[in-house]
Amino acid sequence: MVGGGSAGRRRASSWRALAAAALALWLAPAALALAPLWLPPLCCAVAAVRFRRARSQLLLAAARRSRGITGGGERGRQEEEAAAEVEVEGAGHRARLLHRYLHDQMELVLVGRASGGRAAAEEDHPPPAPADP
Repeated sequence: MVGGGSAGRRRASSWRALAAAALALWLAPAALALAPLWLPPLCCAVAAVRFRRARSQLLLAAARRSRGITGGGERGRQEEEAAAEVEVEGAGHRARLLHRYLHDQMELVLVGRASGGRAAAEEDHPPPAPADP
């Protein structure tokens, strides 16, 4: 009777595995039908969590800088690097890029005007012919 106890456990665990497999097969169509409904809110939740984490790291790094706290070991450096990445991607970087773009466009306009851009523009698009009455 030494092996009798393990045989009973095998039967019970195989019965449970069979029941779990049957339940999974029975619920699979419902889960697949509901998946498209849950994916968009799930993606929004993940994006919100990531945004909050990045924002809190940025605020934490800014508070440390304002208090003059530096260092903090490896974790402190990682937080500062993450905050720096978020800051680079921020509005200040976009504003500098926009300013540089507008400055380059103004230079192109001035160069075009100085080199007779008006004559070149008239060659590309001649004025319309007067209509004869």
